[in-house]
Amino acid sequence: TLAADLPPTPPALTEREIERSLAVNMLSGVLGMVWAAVAYGMPLPLLMRAVAASGFELGVLAALRQAAMLAQLPGAFLIERFSRRKPFWAAIVILHRAMWFIPALMPLLFPHNKELWPLGIILALGLSDVLAHAGTAAWFSWMADLLPAERAGRFWGMRQRVLSAALVLASLACGVVLDVFTKPGHEFLGFTIVFAAAATFGVADIVAHLWVAEPAPAPGAMHERWWRRIAEPLRDRDFLRLTLAFGAWTCALALPGYSGGIPGFFNVVYLKESFGASYSQASWIIIASALSAVFWAPWIGRLIDRWGARKVALRLMAIGPIGTLAWFFASPVQWQHPLLGPTPVPQAVVLISAMSLLVGGLYGGAQLCQMRLTQAHTTSAGRTVAMAVHWSIVGLITALGPLAAGAIKDHFPAGLAAITLPGGTPFSYFQVLILLQLAIAWGIALPLVRGIRG
Repeated sequence: TLAADLPPTPPALTEREIERSLAVNMLSGVLGMVWAAVAYGMPLPLLMRAVAASGFELGVLAALRQAAMLAQLPGAFLIERFSRRKPFWAAIVILHRAMWFIPALMPLLFPHNKELWPLGIILALGLSDVLAHAGTAAWFSWMADLLPAERAGRFWGMRQRVLSAALVLASLACGVVLDVFTKPGHEFLGFTIVFAAAATFGVADIVAHLWVAEPAPAPGAMHERWWRRIAEPLRDRDFLRLTLAFGAWTCALALPGYSGGIPGFFNVVYLKESFGASYSQASWIIIASALSAVFWAPWIGRLIDRWGARKVALRLMAIGPIGTLAWFFASPVQWQHPLLGPTPVPQAVVLISAMSLLVGGLYGGAQLCQMRLTQAHTTSAGRTVAMAVHWSIVGLITALGPLAAGAIKDHFPAGLAAITLPGGTPFSYFQVLILLQLAIAWGIALPLVRGIRG
């Protein structure tokens, strides 16, 4: 092929174009936080609880959302056939966000077939996540090429602060809407409103993102066999350890509301079932985690730029899980105080919210380290496929967590409930999840990260 036959190489982006694109990236992310508050906050697991989903069904929903990361591999190979990543990414991700209208519409379309709702939600959101992840590697590759490596930590830290502040407001609004509109005879009106808002703002996020500039992608090695290209990044010892480490870490992650971790989906379900928390009160732990990220994220981002992501990750992984031991001290006591509002608040909600204020940002900081380490251990050429390999393996490992959690919830031996915890509550399936989370985080993820060079 003559050089003259090749498409011209787009000019490099100017500093002004990069700055404008990063600002648009942050603004679009703020819109997306309304979707994130529903997708990764308390509305989704509590909707599943409201439609009488079993622990197994909760676990399957969460596991499918993680296993859907496998779609990154075909998405990565497909995107390399295009000269630009953005149009392909936008088309499939807009459809992914639009599918969140389905849970909103189910009470209207199938009012007399409530027993079908859990399956319908699982199928719809499972397909939604497949579409989302088919574009994820393209987005990460695009952002890695756009953002100069020397300031990546600072930008992602500041972005997480801004988005976490938006998540606080969105989560608070979700709780209020669910409490106000969930009434006898209209048990699902609140869920219809928040899921419709999630889909609408989610689509707006992607549309706004179209104004982010895209650097020309480096050509991949398309002449090589696909299985060789998948295996290529895994031959790098550090890349393999990084992938396995964060697979174990996200499998164990105790971030409130996060669907992938072992306790993940079950945090707010446990608060609702065992302590009678209202929807607004259940949202407090999500809000507290987001506020924690507002405080911690920029500082952690600067530490990543100064010390390196590996050193920061080691410290965060060692300290963060300690906070989850607070669940052993949750009490059935109801607190009444003017600062907490007119309605009595379970002590468990206050305790876990306080814990989340401390450690929620540390978990978010570990995710910043993951993003920086994957960028550091990939190169522009072949980065899209390498990112897809990383996240696909992480997703498969993570999917095991909620599946195990659902099985433990459904098959917890009733005899163990005779054990009384220090806070006065009976020992339950949830404390088993916390102990399992600690074992994986400290026994698997932490040693693997310690073995990464550089």
